[in-house]
Amino acid sequence: MMPLRSDRLAAWARTFAVQGSWNYSTLVGTGIAYAMLPLLRRIYAGDPVRLREAVERSMGAFNGHPYLCAMAVSALGRLEQDGTDPEKIEKFRTALRGPLGTVGDRAVWAQWRPACLLVGILAFVLGAGPIWSAAIFLVLYNAGHFLIRTWAFLTGWEAGLSVGRLLKGVWLERWSGRLWPLNLLLMGVVAVLLAARLMAGHVAAVSSIAVLGLGSVTALAAFRFPRQGGHMAAVLLMLAAVLWFVGGLLG
Repeated sequence: MMPLRSDRLAAWARTFAVQGSWNYSTLVGTGIAYAMLPLLRRIYAGDPVRLREAVERSMGAFNGHPYLCAMAVSALGRLEQDGTDPEKIEKFRTALRGPLGTVGDRAVWAQWRPACLLVGILAFVLGAGPIWSAAIFLVLYNAGHFLIRTWAFLTGWEAGLSVGRLLKGVWLERWSGRLWPLNLLLMGVVAVLLAARLMAGHVAAVSSIAVLGLGSVTALAAFRFPRQGGHMAAVLLMLAAVLWFVGGLLG
């Protein structure tokens, strides 16, 4: 039977717990099976033997970025619905592990999380206070988190076997290539503002608003032109070091 919208919603919600039963034997395999269960129950309704076989098949060893595991859950569920040969499903499952881990780690852990953290730090440096700064980080980070998880699930269900090809050149890959200069620029802006605070009272302090405005413009330019953005970030970091050194001499 075709899974209902409510079944797909339940499977998507369960992907948040995909690491809940992590172990050294199957890694997140049991979490994948748990998330797929609403889909499998609908697909194999009235056929407990095939349902059991599908659940056992889904519990095999699997690993990947926890947010992109939603893509594996929906894509594998789509193959079960289409009646794909179990051996082909297993091969597809094995082939999916590497790309889901690599793309997710580069885009989320290496780029998106540091960018959100730097925005929170920047807010704190500008006087937002610790609670508001933490809230800014959490809201911004989880907005991206929910977007990635939802996109991954919907894409996996629609693409099925074709999901592997879609991961090549996917927007996550392009964004991770554009976020690294933005991260450098944010570090540069934070460093300049800290240096300006160090120099306060000795020489004319650098205006926080002016630095923030400059940082915003250069950040947008860096996102559009990553190579040039990296150069601009290096200039900001060097400027921060100079200000810090001068401030130390004057202190």
